[in-house]
This record gives sequence, structure tokens and C-alpha cells, in this order.
Amino acid sequence: MIKTTLLTPRTRNCINKVQKMAQLIQDFKPGPLDLYRKRASFDWKKLKVYLETEEVIQFQENLYKTLQSIPSYKIKNITSKSLDEQRKITFRRACDIKQLELFSIPNIVRNLRYSSALCRIFTVFDDHTYIKLTVGENLFSQSIMNMGTERHQQFIDDANDGKIFGSYCLTEIGHGSNARGMRTTATYDKAKKVFVLNSPDFEAAKCWAGGLGQTAMYGTVYAQLVLDGKHYGLHAFVVPIRDPKTLLPYPNVEVGDMGEKIGLNGVDNGFVRFKNYEIPRASLLNKVADVTEDGRYVTPIKDPKKRHGAALGSLSAGRVNIACMSESLGVKAITIAIRYAGVRKQFGPEGKGEIPILEYQSHQLRLLPYLAAAYVLRNFNTWMSQCFLQFTIDQVMGNAKSDAPEMGVEIHGVSSAGKPMAGWIMKEAVQESREACGGHGYLKVSEFGDVRNEHDPNLTYEGENHILIQQTINWLLKFWPQILENRAISSPLGSVDFLSRGQDILRHSTFDFRGIDELCHPESIIKIYQWLVVYLLKATHEKIEEQVKAGKDLFAAKNDSQVYFGKSMAMAFIQHFFLQRMLVTIKEADDLAIKAVLSKLFSLFGLWCIEKYHVTTLYKGGFAVGTLPPALIHDSILKLCADIKDDAIALIDAIAPPDFLLRSALGASDGQVYKHLEDSFYNNEYCMNRPPWWRDIIKQTQSHFSKL
Repeated sequence: MIKTTLLTPRTRNCINKVQKMAQLIQDFKPGPLDLYRKRASFDWKKLKVYLETEEVIQFQENLYKTLQSIPSYKIKNITSKSLDEQRKITFRRACDIKQLELFSIPNIVRNLRYSSALCRIFTVFDDHTYIKLTVGENLFSQSIMNMGTERHQQFIDDANDGKIFGSYCLTEIGHGSNARGMRTTATYDKAKKVFVLNSPDFEAAKCWAGGLGQTAMYGTVYAQLVLDGKHYGLHAFVVPIRDPKTLLPYPNVEVGDMGEKIGLNGVDNGFVRFKNYEIPRASLLNKVADVTEDGRYVTPIKDPKKRHGAALGSLSAGRVNIACMSESLGVKAITIAIRYAGVRKQFGPEGKGEIPILEYQSHQLRLLPYLAAAYVLRNFNTWMSQCFLQFTIDQVMGNAKSDAPEMGVEIHGVSSAGKPMAGWIMKEAVQESREACGGHGYLKVSEFGDVRNEHDPNLTYEGENHILIQQTINWLLKFWPQILENRAISSPLGSVDFLSRGQDILRHSTFDFRGIDELCHPESIIKIYQWLVVYLLKATHEKIEEQVKAGKDLFAAKNDSQVYFGKSMAMAFIQHFFLQRMLVTIKEADDLAIKAVLSKLFSLFGLWCIEKYHVTTLYKGGFAVGTLPPALIHDSILKLCADIKDDAIALIDAIAPPDFLLRSALGASDGQVYKHLEDSFYNNEYCMNRPPWWRDIIKQTQSHFSKL
């Protein structure tokens, strides 16, 4: 307990508020997990309030009550339904949720933390509906708001009022990441004053658009603009797809459903092809470029690359959101696995009975680094979401700051690495959690199957991760000449400020840590990461130059400098930024117990990532020599796991979704794993029933005996 008499009035007031709110959070039911809950070194409720704030917790609690009262959510096990039933249920739920106006601009602006809170709740509660609303309909209206003008306002109003359903149509069968290569065309007809849309062949069909398969009436369609035979690049249009009164496609529009997917089948992903389909001139979203009635191209942005970037600006929102979605599903998986590990007992010392599998070092190393990752990512995603929303609000309201262009570029660079890194880490977290629960983890009631299937698309939509991260590489490479010139480097978010000391970092940084405590100190880990980023930036730049001097063009040189160079640099950069933001949160904590446990999570994540991704680079660049560094890193990771083990359940309690969202027989907060498993066995409809086809079994056996 902190002695409040030694604190300032402001700090004392903050602590009192946290304590008061913590008292309102309900305790978990007594059960097998009490063994670990009583061992915790901190108050999980105070940690929850510190990380989420009183207002957000109250918002979440109110939303939980609302969600449980919605009739369409009385239907259980949606993924066991037929494809058509899943689509119908998801549509009904989307309509119900839309009426709550949770995702409306006024609601989000009221508290910028609400956006990430909503993302976490709906990703775990009903990913199907969340994707249909956000990636489908919301992205449709947001793209019009970002790229359109007053003449398109009616589409936004109608979409927000639920009068029309829209879809975001960018990807084509033959092109995804390479947006410039897309082949749908919009040719302007001067005589008729219309654009004529055409899909040259099946490969040019728009696809994967959420909601397009069955429900979309309009789409934001990206097409190559053609004027008098000249191509002006990719532009966006608001395009009528289906008649709102009949839901039948318009003539010259072929639209269909892509069929069943690995998961998220409540979302009707579709494809569309156009054949000489005429749309009004005003359909062009004309904030950055327009076509006059007589067919002249006008734009305030003369650089085609900048116009292309502006046209795809809506995707940054998706990338920020998807990083949060990956984190949320990872938290769900790790919650189930760690609670299960606290209850499941196997083997033990001779004559002393069995012990929980969480006590085993190997099990700790399998799960606890992902618990640390969950905290680091959650902290970062909450902050990043707030930054992006504030940036967007300032842009829309005309209050953009002087550094807005730099801010936009930095958000793009950071999110282009943040989404892949969060996705890759949490993909592994989900799979490791599934395996850590043994055979029981393969049961549908464990929830791992749905979590794995619903996380999977995070790795490819809104940019395939291995290609997307190249955006970060290209952005970072621009700073190397400034480092060579010892120029001051700064950015609105502060992600690259340390590069100002780049040459000094390379000259004077070495692995000079002599013990576990010294290595685990947050500043030591930051030091390692800053060296990694600067060294890999230098190495990548030199690798590209070397390839060019050898006769390769720049395209080939960059392609052949990704593996072990550019990609490693971008990964080190974003991991450093994750940790940089986590360190801010640690330093701002007033509760010493909270500060201590967050510091352990910081160190575990940092050292685990260094060991997993970067040890070879430390030796290659001369930062580390001899046998001490890897031994010290390994010893530190194992000690941190052992230190965090007794806090693991309480750490999970502070971030876990409530049981009605978790829906797992293995991970419920009461720890009654075997009771929930027993209930699931006996309550499944096939448990004690003789199969309807039992006569086939008897017939087969009788046939066998007759042959004997």
C-alpha cells in the first residue's frame, strides 16, 4: 500500500479514485483459481482501472448489459449453423447493433478510448457482425467522407440511417496489394457525361468486399480513370450495385457471393463485374481530383503518387483497428490457456501429489511471453487508436495541425508494421494456447477453433503482412541520409526521435550488461533495441546500394534486401515503439506494485522478442561477443517467467473478457474446468442418443457374421 501522506494532493486524489472504482468491480466466484489469485503481488482491480480508466469500465459494463438483452444474441453457436443461417443471423445482429449508434462519430468523439474498447468487445463477442459493420458498411461511408465532397453527403446520411447498405470494393481477383495494377476501368463519355465501368475479364472482378455478396446496394469502387484514352490512375466512385427495392443487381452488373470461407461466414464476401455500366459523373469521389463536364482532369495534387496515397488513405484506419482485433483474439486465447494451466494438474514430486501445469518451467515459457505481449500490444493499440482518431477528427473539422502531413506519413509507417507484428505474434499465441490445453483444447467448446479461424484473416486483409511491412521499410530508409549528416530527427508521434543519435548509438553501444537485474532494466532493453534499429537501417541501406552497384535496378535491389535486412529492421523498429509506449505507461503508474509487475511484463516481452528475432543480428553487427549474452538473455527470460507465474492469473483477470464473451469451457473465471466440460458433454445433443442410422451399423455387423 502506498503511503498517501507522502504524495501530492493530485496524485492522492487519483489513487483514491482508482481505489473507489476498484471497489465497484465484482470479485470472481471462489474456486480452483483462488490458489493463484491469493498469491498475486498487486490488486488486479486497481490495474484494470489504471489501464482502462473509470469511464471506459463503466461504458463497458453498460454495454455488456445491453448486449445480453438483444434478442438476436439469444441464438447460440452461430458457427454450427448453415451458411444461409449464419448470414441471416449476422445481418439481423448488425441491424440491432447499428441502432445502438455505438460506432457513430458523436459516441466515439465523446471518449477516444471507446473505439478500442468497442473493437475488443465485439471482436471477441461477435467478430462476424463487427467485421460486417466496420470493414463493410463503415468503411463504405468513411471512404465517402474522406474522399468525397458535399455532393456525396446523402450517401453518408443514408448509410448512417440504415436506408442503404454499402460495401468497400478495392481488391480484385488478380490484384490485391498492388493497387496500381488493378484493371477495372472508368472511362468518361463526354457526350453522355457519364463514366462507363468495365471489368476486362474475371481477374479484374472486384472481390472480397464485405457485404457485397448478398446485402450491399452501393459500393465504393476503385477503378482506373480513363480520359480520351489516357490513364490517370486509381480513383474511387460511389456505384449503385443493387436496386434498394428489390435487391436485384442493375443491368450490366454481375454480382455474387464468394461462398463458404474458413471462418467468419456470417460476413457475405462477394465479387462484382461490370460490362459497359454507366454511372453519373458525380459518382466520382472528388476531394483530391475531379473531371469537368467537358472531360478535363482537375486536381490540386499534381504528384500522381500523392494522389494514389490520398485515395487509399482510408485503409490506415483498418490497419490500426486490425492490430487491436489481433490483440483481442490473442487475449481471449491466452486467457483460456493460462486459467486452464492454473487448474489442470499433472505429475508432481514423489509423495506430494500433482501440481498445476502452470508450475512447470516449460509451460511458463510457452504461455507467459504471450501474456506479456498481450499487455504491451493492448497498451500500444489503445494509445495508437486515440492518436489516429484525434488526427482524423482534426482533419475533418478543419483543425489540422501544422505537422499534419508528417503525422499522416508516420501513422502510415507505424500502422504498416504494427498490424503485421500484432498479427504474427497473436497468431502464434492462439496456436500455442490451443496446444497448451492438450486434447481438450481441440473441443469446440474450448473456443480455440473459432478464435483461430477468426484471427486468420487479420494476417491478409487491409494489406498482406509481408508486403505491407515494406511500407515501413521504405519510410525508415529515408532517415539514413539525415543520420549521416547528424541532422535532428523528430516526428509527431516520437517513433523515430532517437535516430538523431544514430551515429552515437552505433559507435558507443555494446552488450555490457553483467547480470540479470541489469539486463532486465527497461532502459537496458531500450538500448539494445535502439542499436538494432540503427544498425539494421544502416545495413539495409548499404545492402540496397551494393545491389544497385552490382547492376540491379532499384526495384530488384529492394526486393533482394528484404530478408534479414529490411524486414528485420521494420520488426525491430515497431517492437521498440511498442516498448517505448509501454515505458511511458509504467512511469506514469503511481501504485508501486502495478509499476513493478508492468515492468516485468515489459522486460519479458522485450527480451523474448530479442531472443526470438534478433540474437544473430547482435553478433553480426558486433554489439554482442562471446557466450555471455545469449546465456544471460535465456536466464533472464526464465527468471521473469518464474517471477510472473504467481501473478499470471491476476494479470489475466485484469484484461480478460467476461465469461459470456469468452464462452469457453476451459477458461471460465470460476476455474471449474471439469464441471464445465462435464456439462458440455452431457448437454450436447448427440451425447446419449443412438444415431438415427444405427440400423446401418447392425446391418454391417450382421453381414459380416453371415460371411463367417
